[in-house]
Amino acid sequence: MLDRRVLAILFLTLFLLMLGVGIIIPNIVYQAEASRATVPQATFLFTLYSLMQFLFAPLWGHLSDRLGRKPILVAGLLGNAAGLALFGISSRLPLLYAARALSGLMSSAALPTAMAYVADVTDESSRGRGMGLMGAAMGLGFIFGPGIGGSLSRFGHGVPFLAAAALNLLTCGLTALLLRESLGTQPRRTTDDGASAIRPADAPVSSEVPAPEPPVLPRPWKSLASPLLPFYLVAFFVTFSMASLESIFPWFIQDRFGFGARDMGLMFLFMGTVVFLVQGFLLGRWIAAAGEENVLVSGLLINALGFLLVIAAAGRVSLTAALVIGGVGNQIMRPTNASLITKRTRRGQGAAIGIMDSFDSAGRILGPLAAGALYGPSHNAPYVASAAVIGAVGVVLWVRKTLRRRAAGGETATGVTSSGAP
Repeated sequence: MLDRRVLAILFLTLFLLMLGVGIIIPNIVYQAEASRATVPQATFLFTLYSLMQFLFAPLWGHLSDRLGRKPILVAGLLGNAAGLALFGISSRLPLLYAARALSGLMSSAALPTAMAYVADVTDESSRGRGMGLMGAAMGLGFIFGPGIGGSLSRFGHGVPFLAAAALNLLTCGLTALLLRESLGTQPRRTTDDGASAIRPADAPVSSEVPAPEPPVLPRPWKSLASPLLPFYLVAFFVTFSMASLESIFPWFIQDRFGFGARDMGLMFLFMGTVVFLVQGFLLGRWIAAAGEENVLVSGLLINALGFLLVIAAAGRVSLTAALVIGGVGNQIMRPTNASLITKRTRRGQGAAIGIMDSFDSAGRILGPLAAGALYGPSHNAPYVASAAVIGAVGVVLWVRKTLRRRAAGGETATGVTSSGAP
């Protein structure tokens, strides 16, 4: 059953947290530019943040199981606020790197722990609804954040980071005052390896501690021989392309059109609103009518078209339209791809999603680096490369699907002939 009060607090927590993330997106590059950072140096700020999240999220998850959700969530919000404030007041590149590393380290404690909290306070029948509400909160925060961040940039590119830090402090205060510890009513025992485990309240107490089961961890390199590899690669390229777009876009619109942070914030606000509406009202019907794999291929091709339209844009309206097309293609792929993987995996849904997240993280780490390296020789090169790669992946999936369907049709025809033979 749903604890509406707790979920309402968590909804507000994740909304404010992602609002802060959205606020800083239009301003990261401009703040780095003020410190005379080159394009590759500035794009490394995106990579460093994602790398810290990739490395430390599992550790924070383990600590939240042992120490409780609330202290880790509060620590993550407080630390992220410190990182954002440091970035906002810094004018030297080494301090900007330190600030982004701190934000990546501490935000990796906040988001996963908040989602784990939802799992703690919902049963299996209501968990999907609870997770959906949290996803909506994050989406709404990310939609409104860039517009607010762009508007605040008129007071200086450091101001949005200070505003985001203040939002994190507000969220931290709400969490500390209003949220109870979700593991407090579930007695925990410690296994021989020091790991924490939750014992149900009605379970019999025994003096013998069961031997711990060996953890089953996803191993991304083993997925290279998996039949799901094409879909894992989709997860990589989806985030790779979007990370490339976000990290280079401020320079692109400045060099090409003379646009600034406020223009970028408004364009991202419009794109996010359309994407939210498509995901909320059209995606489910589209999948029901066409099937996940067809929607996935369509998303890849739409995303590639969006990148090409960004290059061909002649002004604010056509550029915003290109962003909307690319954003819709990108965002319909994520849930569709995850759905396909969970339906076709043979190793267990949790392990399969863990591997998908590893590929996803690799895309967020490598995308900005590639975009920064390509932008120097040609401003259009990162978008041409992303369009080519995404389009090629879409074509390969379509050909693979067509060949598999023909093979299945041939086997069916052969079976009918054999069974009908005298």
